[in-house]
Amino acid sequence: MIALATALFLTAFPLASPDSLDKALDVALGAGGLNRQTATFDPVALAYYRTGLYLNPVESALASSPWQTPGFFSVVERDALIANGQPHKLLAAASRLTPFGSRRDLLGDPSAPFLQSNPDGSSLNRIIEKYRAAGLVAGQPESQGIVPDEAKRAVAILMDCALAQRKLYDATFSDPTRADRLRALTQAEAFNGGDPARFSEWLALAKSTEMGYLVAASQDFAATVNAVRPIVDSAGLIGNSTWRLATKWGDVVIQDGGKQSTDLANTFLVIDLGGDDTYTGGSKNWCSAVIDRSGNDSYLSDPGYKGKMVRDGATRSQQRLASGPARGFFGMAFVVDEKGDDLYRSAAQGFGSGTFGVGYLLDAEGKDVYDAYTNSLGYGFFGIGICEDLAGSDEYRIFTQGQGCGMTAGVGWLLDRRGDDKYVAEDAVLDFKSPQSAEHNASMSQGAGYGIRLDYVFGQSLAGGMGFLFDLEGDDTYQAGVFAQGCGYWMGIGGLWDRDGADTYQSVWYGQGSAAHFAIGYLQDDAGDDAYSGQINMTQGAGHDFSIGFLLEGGGNDKYSGASLALGAGNANGFGIFIDRAGDDIYAATGKTVLGNANETPEGSLRQLSLCLGLFLDEKGTDTFAAPDAPYAANLGKNHTDHDASGAKGIFWDQ
Repeated sequence: MIALATALFLTAFPLASPDSLDKALDVALGAGGLNRQTATFDPVALAYYRTGLYLNPVESALASSPWQTPGFFSVVERDALIANGQPHKLLAAASRLTPFGSRRDLLGDPSAPFLQSNPDGSSLNRIIEKYRAAGLVAGQPESQGIVPDEAKRAVAILMDCALAQRKLYDATFSDPTRADRLRALTQAEAFNGGDPARFSEWLALAKSTEMGYLVAASQDFAATVNAVRPIVDSAGLIGNSTWRLATKWGDVVIQDGGKQSTDLANTFLVIDLGGDDTYTGGSKNWCSAVIDRSGNDSYLSDPGYKGKMVRDGATRSQQRLASGPARGFFGMAFVVDEKGDDLYRSAAQGFGSGTFGVGYLLDAEGKDVYDAYTNSLGYGFFGIGICEDLAGSDEYRIFTQGQGCGMTAGVGWLLDRRGDDKYVAEDAVLDFKSPQSAEHNASMSQGAGYGIRLDYVFGQSLAGGMGFLFDLEGDDTYQAGVFAQGCGYWMGIGGLWDRDGADTYQSVWYGQGSAAHFAIGYLQDDAGDDAYSGQINMTQGAGHDFSIGFLLEGGGNDKYSGASLALGAGNANGFGIFIDRAGDDIYAATGKTVLGNANETPEGSLRQLSLCLGLFLDEKGTDTFAAPDAPYAANLGKNHTDHDASGAKGIFWDQ
């Protein structure tokens, strides 16, 4: 499926950027004796150095055609726009970027059969009997006398859909004993390679797991959850009461508009009709959904975090591997919150987190706070995690691996459609110190594709997945430590797209369109007067070790502050590409390998066969430069630095 998608975008979208950019690139590259066909990695050298399992074919395609990178991201961006209000379409788009892609709505709406066969509230009794016949319900259910007809119908539709999807779940984990063992090894993080025997066992089990079935089921269930939202919205209140049905897949709950406290651990379906509610923990069942109609609600890993930030919680490290709300861990979990200023705070994993599963959080409106520790807010590892916020000025916080982080065979996606938002990857409380700088956390957030490097251990490295952060409207702030804001590591692909607004970006090392080790990092900001700050190294269009680091700024009077290896810088056969299309911009950079430059590669190695490229291209505007180690940088300036002995080329081009 990935191969097909790759072929489609390479042919249908030869370069999605405007023709004027194509021409400008041709002129700038031509100054160095290159063009978009010759400015590529040497395939022999790349094949020699790049090793690992689960390499994404899209990464391979872009490595052979780096200038297609904006075209690829334009396709993903278009999919996000098309999927507005349709979670199953976003899941389908994400799935096509994994080894288990599918498109369940190709021939029709997956939810339609379940809506048609459950036309009113009386359908619930029939569905309960279906569950009883399947051995999933025992005993007599509570009276439904005061439950609104619309709420009963919504539950019936969801139960019917879940029952139909169970066969796909069973096909995913066809051997329960092996599935339990894989779950235990994954929970113990055997994939990190500390024990070769446990890693080998984990890998064999992972390879034999057919995730495509579960991802297909998640699309059907997502479409059905979305379809019952207006039905739930039309339901009346039931007073101070709760209706509950016990099943072997967890409890089905319909509760009133008062303040409720619900432990999600043993829940299957929860419909809440209003009130300021509190939800704690995450469901332990193979399938779960929460639909909360209104209220200023709290979703927590435990009650102690209601008045305390995760960074201040003494139990945060103990909860790191647990499940919080909207985490699909060997299953699928959905949370939909329709209205209210909500609090999402969890030291456990959640809020759109999928590990051998699918997790989806959809918040429709309100000024919300998202505060998580790890593997949350759009995280995927052998699965898909999506966090989508439709409206409101929100605040997002994470320590590491979130806000759009995709690990092996996974996609993590954070999508905020409207509002002035703040994104923070914690960099003061140092729980995850970076190897690059012990004074900063390894963020792996805000659009990060992250692979597990084990070539220096025993050679079975795991290629990264895809992580995206898309913000479509508003004046936004992005803050992070190391590896963030459109970054890729070890064959991963990470992207940050900000469509509009005056935005501020702050990162330390490997940020703002940067990548290392056969990866791709991409940052695209379409409009607004933006400010970029890269504190130490490898930022703002910087590529290291056969990687592509790409920053594409669409317009506005922007300010850039970078240090070493920034603003179009290549290192160790990496491609660093920086393009600012318009505006009166200010550039400040320290260090020699900045503003369209590349470091020489060692002589006498295979690396000499492959290009190392740093490209700086400013298309329009009156620009100001302060770069003492790059005296060629000037408004309307042009420079070509050619290290012929090593194959390294630097190009500075201000038109």
